[in-house]
Amino acid sequence: MRRIILLGATGYTGSRVLNELAISGGADVVLVGRSRERLQAQADASGIDCQIVEADTAARGALDSLLSGDDVVVSTVGPFGELGREVARSVARIGGVYFDSTGEPPFIEWMFRELDERARETGALLVPAFGYDYVPGNIAGWLAAQDGGPEVAAVEVGYFLMQGSRGGYRPVRLRHLPDVTTPGTRESAFKVLAEPAFAFRASAGDRFGLEPQRSGSRMLRFGVDGHALNALSIGGSEHFGLPEVLPDICSVDVGLGWFGPAVAPVHYATRAAGPLVTSDLSRRVTAAAAERMPFKKRFPRAQARTVVVGRTRDTADRVLSEIVMDGPEPYAMTAGLLSRAARIVAAGDGEPTGVRGPLAALGAEELVRVGEKIGFTRV
Repeated sequence: MRRIILLGATGYTGSRVLNELAISGGADVVLVGRSRERLQAQADASGIDCQIVEADTAARGALDSLLSGDDVVVSTVGPFGELGREVARSVARIGGVYFDSTGEPPFIEWMFRELDERARETGALLVPAFGYDYVPGNIAGWLAAQDGGPEVAAVEVGYFLMQGSRGGYRPVRLRHLPDVTTPGTRESAFKVLAEPAFAFRASAGDRFGLEPQRSGSRMLRFGVDGHALNALSIGGSEHFGLPEVLPDICSVDVGLGWFGPAVAPVHYATRAAGPLVTSDLSRRVTAAAAERMPFKKRFPRAQARTVVVGRTRDTADRVLSEIVMDGPEPYAMTAGLLSRAARIVAAGDGEPTGVRGPLAALGAEELVRVGEKIGFTRV
């Protein structure tokens, strides 16, 4: 079995990935980070015997001497726009395999645009956002398209956090987000509103068919268990991943529905403010505000279900299909997806090359099976 190189094992998400790898056993795991002592303590707590390498993974070329083309790198070190680029570049140069847990649309787009050609030359496979962001939407969108049939022209995806179960779902309110998310997740979700985004529109003028959009410029509406739920449009890996396996579709939209009643005001403010929303000043103000969010140190202390809606439309905008998917809380989902994908690739060979979405990377049916094994299923 090929080595699994885990970055970020001392963080909240990375430690959960390590625990999953320890439970499944049999993998040759290497932990990489800046503190050998902290990594060893995490390995001891997880009960796994593994190699530890001390390195600053954000430094230029820091991993080049460690990696080989047979390695599978799993990175949970964010913010990825600041700390993740050198890791991805190293894997693309070496020709290895890379998965990460990013939820940052600009980083996803950067990876596809900047590293795809190099990765194909070296035989590398790079798969950004292989966790709660944004594998569930890829699965839900693909399954909805299978239900919709050959007339599917558009795919829409909505992400929500719920408590309870189908027939008794209760949306997680904005004020309760600190109880079910980490500080890093909340900060990233807040900052994304001031970042440039995109949507898939099968644009002939763009290699990936993307159209630039501001985050929140569209408001998507879904119904779940009698709840009318709004979601703000965002960039995601679905805009790259779904067209890879559904070549006849014309549009993909992804919405984040975490903000409850605040969705509509943010949407209309985004439309009214126009380009000011994604100006350098706006990003600096948003970043400063994110640093001062309340409950900065609060980590999850309550359970929330991952609920994702996939919907398809035809060219006349008629709804063809709609499905609701339910899964574990976001961090359990991310840990399960990353650990299972790493093990599948580490045990196999002949994976595709380039920067790819999750459906093309593992194969759509295999990805659905991985989702089912961690409890992400139709309801």
